[in-house]
Amino acid sequence: MTEQAFFLETNPTKLFCKAAIPGAIGMIASNIYFSLEMLLIGRFQGQTSFAGSNLANPLLLIAYAVADMIAVGSSIGISLRLGEGRRDEANRMFTTAVISSSILSTLFAVLMTASGPFIFALMGADEVLAGEAMKYLGTYTIFIPLTALVFVFDNYLRICGWVRFSMVMNIVLAVLCLSLELLFLGVFKLGIGYAALGTSLGMSISCIICMIPFLRGRMALRFVRLSSPMKALSEIFTQGLPSFLNNTSGRITSVLMNTLLLRIGGDAAVSIFGVFMNIDGIIVPGMYGVFDSLQPAIGYNWGAGRRDRSKRIALRCVIALAAMCLAFTILLEAVPGSIFSLYLEADGSLTSLASHAIRIMGLTYLVRWISYSCQSYSSAIGRNREATLLSFCSALLFPVLMMAALKGFGLEGLWWITPSAALLTSIAAIVIYALRMHAPEEPVAATEHVDIQAKEA
Repeated sequence: MTEQAFFLETNPTKLFCKAAIPGAIGMIASNIYFSLEMLLIGRFQGQTSFAGSNLANPLLLIAYAVADMIAVGSSIGISLRLGEGRRDEANRMFTTAVISSSILSTLFAVLMTASGPFIFALMGADEVLAGEAMKYLGTYTIFIPLTALVFVFDNYLRICGWVRFSMVMNIVLAVLCLSLELLFLGVFKLGIGYAALGTSLGMSISCIICMIPFLRGRMALRFVRLSSPMKALSEIFTQGLPSFLNNTSGRITSVLMNTLLLRIGGDAAVSIFGVFMNIDGIIVPGMYGVFDSLQPAIGYNWGAGRRDRSKRIALRCVIALAAMCLAFTILLEAVPGSIFSLYLEADGSLTSLASHAIRIMGLTYLVRWISYSCQSYSSAIGRNREATLLSFCSALLFPVLMMAALKGFGLEGLWWITPSAALLTSIAAIVIYALRMHAPEEPVAATEHVDIQAKEA
């Protein structure tokens, strides 16, 4: 079965099981090593290194957000073009995206690394803490021209129908990264920079393996000679802007949050928030994997004029996201102290404070699935303004407003920032979606893709 037939003809529930479940597992596997990396740093390097890596992570992830923006933006355009039968245009966009993601991610990484000492000083970090953060950030920057492509090729493998291969490669990636980090930190007792080195080497090896099928011409997408790359980049940036705003704004929010935590509660408060964010780094990729794996199917069907089918596929994603978020909320409410103790060995008072904070922040997931579902569906069908607005509200606007409103209550107020911002964003998503439900939809030629394929035949 071709990837087009797979997305257009497979029963929605069967399609969900074949694409979304492996996609979610793969995304969790490909991102869980970041959380486990933090666990290893906390266990082998201690609280200062753990806090330093959490200070550096937002800057690092801004650079990776560029690659993710290009991957998401190009995937939407490629899926729509494949659904409409315009394969040459899809291949040109694919080639443009791969080259630009490597170059632009590198530029952003160099910028973040160069400005790192100044940013850490503004946050209030002392020389030791800032030094640990810079070792971690600088090592990642060296490898980012290649490691940034991991996110890009993962999207394209799923577009080409290689969902299981994508899942397997994500698991291989996690195993490689963790094995190298255990070797460097656990066996050789090396410093925090080698934690970043282990992950970078694992990502680089995985990226090369994922690239091989495309270089051999075995995929639906192929490398071609570039033609009008600026036009393709313009569309990619427009489609991927919601994802970039969400990721980048979220990192800026993390920097602001870490600054408040560092000044009010010191390294301990940053470490508690860091543990929660590492748990978040497992949940969100799972949510992303569900929708992202079926984004090509939603785009294919939307481009082919089969909007009812797109909505049925999206509904299954929404139900899965709600179930995932509820399960993680129950877990965080039930054993917060045990989760914190996995990352750091601490005395009873710090563990008690961490348990209280994690229980509060864990309430975020009771409503987070609402805004995430609306944003992902809007992106998949090309409604960029709605997706961009929700990204801005979720990642920057409401968190910053809550920081301003709650910072006067000390640490207790800071713990409530994340769940209160998620609630406000979900309310905004419901309002936006309700307004769209009552708005007339633009007409689509339902037989367009059939006519194009008939001409090709």
